[in-house]
Amino acid sequence: MTLKPVTLRPDSDPLAGVAICKGGRFRHLPVVDAKGRVLGVVSRADLELFLSKSESPGVIKRQHRVDQVEIREMPPVQPDSPLEVAASLMVEHKTSCLPVMEDEQLVGVVTETDLFTALLRVFSGQQKGIRLTALTPNLKGTLGVISTAVAEVRGDILSINVFEGTAPDNRGLTLKVADASREELIKAVEPMVLEILDVREI
Repeated sequence: MTLKPVTLRPDSDPLAGVAICKGGRFRHLPVVDAKGRVLGVVSRADLELFLSKSESPGVIKRQHRVDQVEIREMPPVQPDSPLEVAASLMVEHKTSCLPVMEDEQLVGVVTETDLFTALLRVFSGQQKGIRLTALTPNLKGTLGVISTAVAEVRGDILSINVFEGTAPDNRGLTLKVADASREELIKAVEPMVLEILDVREI
């Protein structure tokens, strides 16, 4: 989450919005009113498209306004909202940015980059190891049995993730293990799984 995000007002100049996006490498910016209430999110792409198609505002108006551009309402998340909730909302609303609200005030924004960073941590992406993906029986205790088998070959489990399988009777499993060779890991896990889908050193 980015705290204290840069925001625009409805009467802000779209040119200034584009400049802010370029300078901060932002794809979206929240738009707030004078009381700090979030009106929505405007994208750099929409700002640039508007400016490319708009005529000069003239001497009297002097400048265009952000509220002439499409400001999309986005459902807010809370600072303690689970990451999967934010990810689901981003997919549903086809956006890469969501406002983070607390006591009806904007306290930050969560972006795709935040989610990718969290995903990297979940998968221990910056640590070297053997990553194994397999289909396992959808039975209680399966993870415990597999973890014990890995421990018996002195493998150190860096991350373990379970995901939806191909049928109700199975689940997907991804392990990342250090201190064990590829061959040792396969030999330890293979008897407990239905199928090994992928094994690689990363």
